[in-house]
Amino acid sequence: MKEKLFKDYQKRLNALKEGIRDAVLKYAEELYLNQKCSKDEAIDRAIAKVEMERRKL
Repeated sequence: MKEKLFKDYQKRLNALKEGIRDAVLKYAEELYLNQKCSKDEAIDRAIAKVEMERRKL
């Protein structure tokens, strides 16, 4: 479902590494469905969250 939900953002997601992309999709889906934010905002927030986790901030 994640890939279909964010199909419009595939180009942007393809620029990410595979492990990061999977985590971003997971968080973005959660944010979009639970927080009622836009898909674009969900992607941005998910990328920020994954980057912070990777850097252990």
